[in-house]
Amino acid sequence: MEKRGRAGMIKFFVSFAVTLLFWGYEAAAAESVSLGRYLEMVRDRNPALRSGARSLEAGYYGVLASVSYQRPSLEGMVSGSYLTGSRNAQSDLREKNVAAGNAAFRLTHRIDLSGAWSLDERQQILFYEIQRAGFDEDVNDLMAAAEECWWSAVLARENIALQEDVLRQRRENNRVTEEKYKQQLVPRLDLIRSEAQVVEAESLVSDASAQYSNLLARLAALTGGTEVVPPEEPLLLPAFSVTATPEKMLSSSPEVRAARLALDRSRVVRQLKAKGLSPTLNAAITWMPFSDPWNSSSPQKGEMSATLSLNFPILDGGQTRYEVLNADRLVQAAEEWLRSVENSAKMDFAIAGNDWNRAMALEKAKKRQVERSDEEVRITKLMYGEGMGAQLDLINAQTENQRIRTDYLSAVRDMYVALVNLRKVAGDYAPDEEGAWKDAVIRYGRGRNVSDENVLGGTNEKRTGRAGEAKNKNR
Repeated sequence: MEKRGRAGMIKFFVSFAVTLLFWGYEAAAAESVSLGRYLEMVRDRNPALRSGARSLEAGYYGVLASVSYQRPSLEGMVSGSYLTGSRNAQSDLREKNVAAGNAAFRLTHRIDLSGAWSLDERQQILFYEIQRAGFDEDVNDLMAAAEECWWSAVLARENIALQEDVLRQRRENNRVTEEKYKQQLVPRLDLIRSEAQVVEAESLVSDASAQYSNLLARLAALTGGTEVVPPEEPLLLPAFSVTATPEKMLSSSPEVRAARLALDRSRVVRQLKAKGLSPTLNAAITWMPFSDPWNSSSPQKGEMSATLSLNFPILDGGQTRYEVLNADRLVQAAEEWLRSVENSAKMDFAIAGNDWNRAMALEKAKKRQVERSDEEVRITKLMYGEGMGAQLDLINAQTENQRIRTDYLSAVRDMYVALVNLRKVAGDYAPDEEGAWKDAVIRYGRGRNVSDENVLGGTNEKRTGRAGEAKNKNR
């Protein structure tokens, strides 16, 4: 029985050593980066954000294309004809074949008489701004998820160290129990219990290592495939650094901003639909530089003509009336949606604040429990070593200590997660309206705005350079 036990221990040591060697190799291959650097890597390399940035840029060009009808257009026209001569009935002779050709240029321009063009331009720009706010919301959510995953990985690594410490204690207890069993001081049942505790601790170490590896894989996926590991640093409690109030949160939240922009756009669309029966004026200038024969076209060769045409709709079958009613109901829907989004944002902000307070109180309570449990384990272990205590008391004390220490790590993780959620609700991870990224990547302290150069794919253009250009130029 003892030989089988020793063989099992040797087998475990070999497999555990191989696991540590393999894990150490993976860790060595990964890059050790700080939290700030990691979030920069996510911001610059994440494929989803890069795709969103390109879609946003496409939306900018879509705005410019949508208002192209407001600009003058120039076209060139070339035509030719060939007419075979017909037979003359009187002279019975075939008339001469006739060939003709001409080339012309035409400049046309529609003139807005009702102000509908400016309204259309405004609603197109607002639609782009809604897309931009949606992209900012995606950035906010993904960056918050990245930081939460980061702290989960840090706490998972701390959990590995905790479970390895528990395993060390269980092995030491098993060694003492084996010595006592050899001296016939304890029954065989105590040795079996001790070995079972070691096996359980070994499984917990393996489970903790697997969870940490999974989180490292998630970290790599968020950076677009770059393997990273958090640096080996002492674990500190997070410091509360969120200064946002509910009012500031409503002004910085991308989701709220998108709802407000949607309401503004719906109001502009309503004004635009009301101009459905407005008159339009079309102007055109045609120049005929070539015509053969010279009088075969109108205007003739070398001449220029100008035309103006005024179109004023009279009846449209009620289309304008019903489109206005449709737009009016959409305005009402947008107003209610804005109220809903604001109420939801206020609720999320209050819940996130409550979660932070709860996590902070729970950490303090768990810390006191850990201190008392450590003292209980120390006394129980001392009594068992001196032969004054039962093994079951030691096992129970150590099991409870393991649970309490694990719960404490979970409480610390909850503090980090609650702080991340609070910053997420406040919109701290999103670009602001001017395109500068808020410095929400610093572990403690905030407030400095950083430039957005080389953001999302290595471009040297700020969002105010291209995306913001649509707003500035069209205004």
